[in-house]
Amino acid sequence: MNKDLFIDVGSQLAHLRMYPVFDTCHYLLTALQVRDDIILHQSGTHNFTRRHPLSCWLSTMLLCFSGSILANFLLGESPIKDFAHHQHLLLATVCWYLVFYSPLDLVARLLRFVPIRMLVGVAKEIQRTKKVFDGVHSTLAIYPDGYVVVVMIAAIKGCGGSLMSSIDRFFRGVWLPGQTEFLFPSFATKASFISAIIFVLEHVQLIQFERELVYLCVASMFIYVRVITIFFKQYDPLMPFENISSGILFNSWSETVSEAYRRATAASTTSGTSSTSTQQQAAVIPAALTPLTATTTVISGKKEANNTDGQGKALEIKKRD
Repeated sequence: MNKDLFIDVGSQLAHLRMYPVFDTCHYLLTALQVRDDIILHQSGTHNFTRRHPLSCWLSTMLLCFSGSILANFLLGESPIKDFAHHQHLLLATVCWYLVFYSPLDLVARLLRFVPIRMLVGVAKEIQRTKKVFDGVHSTLAIYPDGYVVVVMIAAIKGCGGSLMSSIDRFFRGVWLPGQTEFLFPSFATKASFISAIIFVLEHVQLIQFERELVYLCVASMFIYVRVITIFFKQYDPLMPFENISSGILFNSWSETVSEAYRRATAASTTSGTSSTSTQQQAAVIPAALTPLTATTTVISGKKEANNTDGQGKALEIKKRD
């Protein structure tokens, strides 16, 4: 395999212009996500999108620009800094309107068509990789040695929509504190943090590969999981590693072993008790015979009594004689 070819592909991906094609894909999928969430959690409100269009629009805009809003807030800048470029807000509004109110619901139907959904999803993951990569290098310019801050800001730019989901629902009158991203992080959140760490390690030269190859590998990971998720709905390749690391790092293995030992001890005690009770029952069984055995015993007793009486009478006759 030609290494220079992969380096060239990674370089082209890193220098792709996001506006307007990739941004449009991001806005369309975000609006579709809000629409699906409304159907799932606002079933009690009839025609929510038509009765509350302002709430629906605010909710969608919040998710569309959630990464930049959170990152700007944490960096001490204006959260609405990116709204200074009105073309992004206008494009996101157009996408929102098409997803929710297009004639015959055409745009939403097309976005749910698997080939189109796959194409738009791949574009969104390319944009996510670009956001994380740019977030790392832009934050390094402000905090050259603050690697924790760099990772946090870059990851938030890549997965801001997941982190803002609870506030987004709150804008629509739904409050679900038990379903926050901090309790149940999605793959996009975990992968964004891992990608940010990888880019930082590459920057400090702890990963001895070309930057374009690292960028291509990260983008390929995002694209691969997006495509698999389209077909299998729930897919998280990090889950097995989480289970293993949780057992090793947080001592859940010791609890598992102690629980297994407790169950085995309880089972052996139960079996010993049951065997003792079985022996006791076996000892009691002769005293409580079945009806057939009892009848046989009574008949045998009568026969023995008759024989004894006969022998006694015979002895008395002999004595008289």
